[in-house]
Amino acid sequence: MNDVPVFGDLVGLVDNAAIQLGFPLPFRAFGELIIVGVLAFFLLRLVTARLLPWAGNALVRPVTMLTQALLVLLLLPDLGIARLARHLRRKPPEAVYGYGSAVLAVVESVEELIRRGLPKLGLVRALRPWALIVLLVAGFLLWNQEECAVGTGPTCASPVQAWLASFDSLDSKG
Repeated sequence: MNDVPVFGDLVGLVDNAAIQLGFPLPFRAFGELIIVGVLAFFLLRLVTARLLPWAGNALVRPVTMLTQALLVLLLLPDLGIARLARHLRRKPPEAVYGYGSAVLAVVESVEELIRRGLPKLGLVRALRPWALIVLLVAGFLLWNQEECAVGTGPTCASPVQAWLASFDSLDSKG
């Protein structure tokens, strides 16, 4: 479990301490899972109660400024073609006006979505603890399904399969 994202170093320290105390692998792994689960819950709670609501409000202005910069960038071809046409004493093609109007409409819609949507991140503050636990369990199940346990050889065994197999090795020793 030392390769667990975010908590890997802490799990390594706990594992080393448990090895020195003489805990067998299955109990070390179960203890580490409990520690990671509790810490992940508190981290998820912090993110949903503080970080996302703050970010939802704090990011509105920078992201809308970014959409305005994108608008300017997307309208440069429109400007270039229109200026070239006027320089040649011609009227710019109708498609140029259509392109400019379409770009403006899309960027304004995206900007409105940002202005309304980002502050809605504050709603995650209302997530109940049981919902966070469900998210953690789902994340664990996904991780267990996708991850191969260290030292399982050429075949891939999930971390839970490797943990269960470690009980068999205890029985054969005792």
